[in-house]
Amino acid sequence: MLSKFLRRRREDSSEKNVDMTPMLDIVFILLIFFIVTTSFTKEQGLEIKRPSAISDPLPCKENCPEPMVISIDSEDIVSIDNRIIDSESISANLQAKLANDPRSKLIIKIHSDASNLALLTAVDQAKQVGLARPTVSRWQ
Repeated sequence: MLSKFLRRRREDSSEKNVDMTPMLDIVFILLIFFIVTTSFTKEQGLEIKRPSAISDPLPCKENCPEPMVISIDSEDIVSIDNRIIDSESISANLQAKLANDPRSKLIIKIHSDASNLALLTAVDQAKQVGLARPTVSRWQ
């Protein structure tokens, strides 16, 4: 009789597998429940009002020099005071104008179809001359 008990005990110890199927079913049901009951809210973002590209220079009260105007058209052709120049000679032309009156301000008028490279070239060359903050305006 003792041998039957020991044999039965050995059989029981070898069959200690746990069936995971019911637990997986419960996990999937909970997952589906949480997915269905979750509410998604749309977050309110900040609305940023961008400044316009057109900015007017500050009005001068008396004895103001005439501003220097660089125009860049839709084909990236650069002109200063209605005279077409090479984009690499902007700094030389600005230095000549600043020699007449160092208080002169710079206005860069750029066509809306012109490339950003032309604008950056003009601004970089203006900074080389010492004009740190040129006024940029767009025209069509």
